[in-house]
Amino acid sequence: MMIDPQPTAAASYSRTLIARGCPPHLAAIVGEILAQRGGETKPTPQEQVLIDRAYAYLKS
Repeated sequence: MMIDPQPTAAASYSRTLIARGCPPHLAAIVGEILAQRGGETKPTPQEQVLIDRAYAYLKS
């Protein structure tokens, strides 16, 4: 496994989600969404569904 010393925001979000139990494919998608939004704009309803699904794994 290669460790990126300067990961992108999307990679950081994805790794955090995966470490907390989210499936890698969903974590990659949600990581990109979160990185693109940067907290400045609200996600679309479709994006919000994916985000909610990814964070649901954190509660189990």
